[in-house]
This record gives sequence, C-alpha cells and structure tokens, in this order.
Amino acid sequence: MSRTQRLTFLAIAVVIAIVAVVVLTTAGGSSSDEEEAASTGAQPTATPTPTETAAPGETPTATPEPTPTPKPKPPLVTRGEVTKLRFEQGEQVRFRVRSDVADHVHVHGYDLMKDVEPGKTTTFSFRAEITGIFEIELEDRGEEIAQLRVDPR
Repeated sequence: MSRTQRLTFLAIAVVIAIVAVVVLTTAGGSSSDEEEAASTGAQPTATPTPTETAAPGETPTATPEPTPTPKPKPPLVTRGEVTKLRFEQGEQVRFRVRSDVADHVHVHGYDLMKDVEPGKTTTFSFRAEITGIFEIELEDRGEEIAQLRVDPR
C-alpha cells in the first residue's frame, strides 16, 4: 500500500469520526440546563413568549388554556332492559345501578352484592379478574338488568 493510499484512508477515517461526533452531539446530547435539572431532580419550566405584539392602545389577549376533560360517569343500569357492559381482564369495572324498588344487586361469578334503595343510585367498582359473561340481576325479583362480559387480555 502506498503512502498516498494510507493518507487517503486516514483522511476518510477522520472525516467519518468527525461526522459521528457531530451527529451524536446534536442528536443525543443535552444542554447544561437539562443536565442540571436532571441532576437536581428539578423540571425545566416553559416561559411563555408573546407571539404577537399589540398595537398601541390595544390590550393583548391571553390564549385560553385547555380545560381538562371531565371524567365520564360510569354507565347507568336500570330496570326494563339488559345493559351490555364489556371490559378487558385487569381493567376496573365501574357501573351504577338505579332501581325503582328496594332490592339487592348481584354480580354473578364475582359474588358481589349491594343493596339498592328506590330512587337511589348505587355504584359498583371492582377489578375484572375473571373472564367470561356474567349476569347482573336484582336478586329478590330475579330480574336480569345487565350482562357483564370480561374478555381475556
């Protein structure tokens, strides 16, 4: 191998090394602020910057912050129809029962039972651990009010 060839290969290796350092520094590197925040456990905070300037005599308008979406209420189960409830194994089962008669609500398979008073709402919440299809009924009346389906993950 001639001296010129060796110098050419050396130059190519140096260029590749420089490119690799630049790419790794810009892609994976962090600023000193991020390093300091990581070492102290502090989180950097965003500082709002104005995007427009108000004309003289005008008051700049603030951008409204998004309001959090309220959690939906669990489904309401009532007499007169069989409500279909479907969850996956491991999820939290939540539903509400309202009855026009005093009775016991029984979740078959899970052997959960709660009293329900006329016109009042009773909430059920439990982990879906057993897979299958289960009847939910007003126990004393023997009336099915919902069907719980728990699918395996």
